[in-house]
Amino acid sequence: MARTPEQVAADEALTAAIQSALTAYHGDDSALLTEYVVVGAMRDWDDDGDPVTKSYTVPRDGHVPMHQLLGLSEYASTRFRKIIAED
Repeated sequence: MARTPEQVAADEALTAAIQSALTAYHGDDSALLTEYVVVGAMRDWDDDGDPVTKSYTVPRDGHVPMHQLLGLSEYASTRFRKIIAED
């Protein structure tokens, strides 16, 4: 599926922001950022005023194959659990 010019610009800005954050938090690394998925949550309210939580993902350039998305998210989940267990 072809991306719109707005999507291309947003993807380029997101990639630059991720690279900038990686450098800021982990120092200058010559490794090449190849894939990513941003996972987030948003809060909204329905017509009755009840809170609704929405989750979303944004893969690199709007598309990362599902097997890579699953691998990235499962690996991150495993690392998070290890950090929690060590606390």
